[in-house]
Amino acid sequence: MSSTPSAEQRISCESPIAGIDRSTMKSVPLSVSQLLPDLLRPASGTSFALLDQRPALFSEDEQKLFELNEVAAFIWCSMQNFVPLGTIRDQLTDRGASVAVAQQSLRDALDQWFRAGLIVPHIDTLDFAFNTQVGKRSIGIRASHAQMRHHIHSLFMTATGPTAEAELIFSVHQIGNTSIVTCNGRKVLSCPVNELAPTFKAYLIKHLVLAGDARDVSFHAAAVTSRGHGMLISAPPGTGKSTLTMHLLNAGFEYATDDIVTIGPDGVVQGVPFAPTLKSGSWELVADFHPEVNDIMTHDRIDGQAVRYVNVGTRFHEGALRVDRIIFLERAAGYTPSLLIELSELDTITRMIDASYVTHGRLTTEGFRALKKMVSQARCFVLRYAEAAAAAIKLTELCDGPL
Repeated sequence: MSSTPSAEQRISCESPIAGIDRSTMKSVPLSVSQLLPDLLRPASGTSFALLDQRPALFSEDEQKLFELNEVAAFIWCSMQNFVPLGTIRDQLTDRGASVAVAQQSLRDALDQWFRAGLIVPHIDTLDFAFNTQVGKRSIGIRASHAQMRHHIHSLFMTATGPTAEAELIFSVHQIGNTSIVTCNGRKVLSCPVNELAPTFKAYLIKHLVLAGDARDVSFHAAAVTSRGHGMLISAPPGTGKSTLTMHLLNAGFEYATDDIVTIGPDGVVQGVPFAPTLKSGSWELVADFHPEVNDIMTHDRIDGQAVRYVNVGTRFHEGALRVDRIIFLERAAGYTPSLLIELSELDTITRMIDASYVTHGRLTTEGFRALKKMVSQARCFVLRYAEAAAAAIKLTELCDGPL
């Protein structure tokens, strides 16, 4: 990093683009004039300093220096001291600027800092806040209004009132048709409002689940339980795992997750309790026995898929799972009858390793032993099927049979 800021890194009140990477501007085509301006705060990890008596900001997140002119430095230091923006504008006019110039200078500085992630929205109210659990992490979510809360809340199976016990605090804001998410005072993502829930879920999986305890193995699988016995269902994307899971819930199973489980070094298995995700192709199939799916909010994923998150109500299993069955799905064409093919421990662990993730990129001996312990206590199968309803019957019969 250069010790002297370049022209591209300078933030000036006179130029609306000075100091800003143009690619960043395209990704967030916003104006902070659309925000309640006094809800803006300097982002965590941003420091003001005088370097050779020249004011500058250092962004820990961007690893950059941003040089300020005199007016911008005055605005920044005033904001750090929680001076209302209206008062800052009046103080600029007291220093000789016209009202129009003072307003434009303030607007330009805020827009540029906002786009660079140097300032972020802040939420004082807990009116639209809740706490939940993601993996082993307790998080708090504060939304700017009820609709933002509804978008995010639809992701989770469990939620409680806001408390001070959360390890991470996420704030969710809407500016025009764009949502902004911050974590502990730092901007972590921005996206169109209709993509908020899927994008936030992907962020949580990447940064909280997959980057969690280095001793855990994350296995991509749905998990259901019946009479205390757990079943994991693993499949590549598009194989119908979530639709089959909904059929199993309709058959009396309880839900733990439809996406990912963590396997601890002691072999304990726990689902990550996101709500079941149904793509558009499955809505009509599921609506036959779960008509509420027709009334659920639709979200757009970044891959172009439209999805809905289903609340399964009381049919939710929270906590550790005792896994007795492990199923790998394979779709068959036409009206092929559902067929279960039992797997050896070797074949099962090979398939699990292919569908698993570890934070350090290498399966340790400890992780391997955890997989071995779980597999040795379960019966493992490939299920070839064409219709989810018939497959659910097959799996129900399997779970009702002997271990």
